[in-house]
Amino acid sequence: MGKNAYFQIVHKPNRTMLKVFPATKDGDMFQVDEVMKYFELIGVGSYDNVGLNNYLKKADFRTEYLIINKEILPENERCVVKISEQGEQAVARFYPASTSGKKLTREDIISDLKFAGIKHGIREDVVDQFLKNPEYCQDYVIAVATPPVQGHDAHIEYHFDINTTAKPKLNEDGSVDFHQLGNIKPVAVGDKLATLTPADRGKPGVSVTGVTLPPNKVSNLALRHGRNITMSEDRCELYSQVAGHVTLVDDLVMVSDVYDVPANVDASTGDIDYNGTVNVTGNVNTGYRIQAAGDIIVNGVVEGATLIAGGNIVLKRGMQGMSRGMLDAQGNITAKFIENSSIRCGGTLMCDAVLHSDTECTGEISVLGKKGLINGGHIRSYSNISATQLGSTMGTMTVVEIMSDIEQAKLFNETQDKIDEARETLKKMDQVLIGIKKLIKSGKQISPQQVQYLKVAAASKPKLIKEIESMELQCQSMQKILELGTNASVRVEGVVNSGVKIVIKDISRIINDNFSHCKFVREGADIKSLSI
Repeated sequence: MGKNAYFQIVHKPNRTMLKVFPATKDGDMFQVDEVMKYFELIGVGSYDNVGLNNYLKKADFRTEYLIINKEILPENERCVVKISEQGEQAVARFYPASTSGKKLTREDIISDLKFAGIKHGIREDVVDQFLKNPEYCQDYVIAVATPPVQGHDAHIEYHFDINTTAKPKLNEDGSVDFHQLGNIKPVAVGDKLATLTPADRGKPGVSVTGVTLPPNKVSNLALRHGRNITMSEDRCELYSQVAGHVTLVDDLVMVSDVYDVPANVDASTGDIDYNGTVNVTGNVNTGYRIQAAGDIIVNGVVEGATLIAGGNIVLKRGMQGMSRGMLDAQGNITAKFIENSSIRCGGTLMCDAVLHSDTECTGEISVLGKKGLINGGHIRSYSNISATQLGSTMGTMTVVEIMSDIEQAKLFNETQDKIDEARETLKKMDQVLIGIKKLIKSGKQISPQQVQYLKVAAASKPKLIKEIESMELQCQSMQKILELGTNASVRVEGVVNSGVKIVIKDISRIINDNFSHCKFVREGADIKSLSI
């Protein structure tokens, strides 16, 4: 490997010259700027820089170049240090002594490095390498930082299928098979449900200037669960206490045993409020109410009743709501048909027909199959809406809407600001508590005000931590909604009848002509129809 070109100050009577030693083999040539910076460093202020530039460009170094018509003082060997912006490393570049100057010693180089601000990571082997075989105008990585040891985010592994999207089979005749939905995740007593790998915060490093280099921030998680679940002592594992089924709503693990209703929900049962899953063999009659912390499964028909589920709702036949029926699920809703009802769904909605109903869904709405009909009422979601047919030839007013997430984004930002304020309050509280505890440990007397502060902090700190955790969970839910709204569209596999109103975010369009096999998307201030 060749050596870089370098230059040297040569002292002659009444003159100061520049001698250039050309590069050998594949070594690099220095730039004129480097020579000029060196002259500035040693105090050579008046010289012909144009002539110097021409001399270096000509590259005929058999003769020396006249810098100035006087002899300057001898210059010793120099070490010029450059530290990277973040202090990851320091690079030294050496320049030879003038013909009357002195060479650097090991102690001189170490002193120069410390003078340049290097306090950590000096590579003494590189210093020795230079002293043994000096190369000039050559970069030496002479100090390196101790990099931070990066940690990792917390991770939760669920030992059951967390896919909550029902995917019923589409039969050859165009009908949809709602019998095998895959929504129920069975568990036995003692089954492991989830394992938490805690966050590793890593270890800080040290820059070459002695500054702490923090590791990247990591996200922490905690296992959250409902009843019938045991958590291990280290809070890293969840186990089922009962035989039943497990569901995941947001990040809350729930195990429920099932309450079976052998016939109809009617006067013989009264209203049902159950902390688990409810399975109804028959119908749910008008005026009755089922509220379940888990899923609600109805094998018969739901009339003008109210069903509220912390998990999913599955109607294997359908619902004739008679303008008073209501479905409200934090998870998914799957039904054969829904008519004249009010629907609120935190997950996805899958149905063969939705008629004259007020429907709001966080996730996707899929009304496909042999009919796949959305007709009448107002159906809206933050995510995609798919159907075989929209509206009818009778011109029934039908509104299909992709909801705006502007308010969600605003609320998300406001909640993040509140989290930051709460964390700052918690930080200041901890600083005061540490100071008081140090006084106590040293045996010093603390004031009554400090005693009172300890009492108040003991009561308020856990509450503040719980509030932060709650707001973080809210942000996670809002983040999911914001992600769902990205590029959401209304997709129609069959026909869109005239009279249907399409709304995407804050833009609306009334369909005046029939469309088929298309999807509606927002482009700027318009709603466009694209072929599929």
